[in-house]
Amino acid sequence: MPEQTPEAIVNMVSLHLRELIHDINNALFVTKGFLEELNEDTQNKRYMDPKFDHENFQDMVSTINRNIEKIDTNLIKLRKFAKEDIFDKTGLPKPS
Repeated sequence: MPEQTPEAIVNMVSLHLRELIHDINNALFVTKGFLEELNEDTQNKRYMDPKFDHENFQDMVSTINRNIEKIDTNLIKLRKFAKEDIFDKTGLPKPS
């Protein structure tokens, strides 16, 4: 691997971390909003109303589940990056 400047290494690490954090943040933002809405619906028992949009309710639950999977996947990537990939990409030796 060609030698990289410290600036290039920091920029590469920073970019990768920001991408992962951005994905996690987006998933958390949507999930939090949906959970707040679902909490209101369940506390006020709106789901008992015949006009309640049960399909939308189920769509929100499905989206929450997908976002939790996305958060989990990105956290796994983040851990792997911190433990292994950062050393492979920068050419630095892994600490023992």
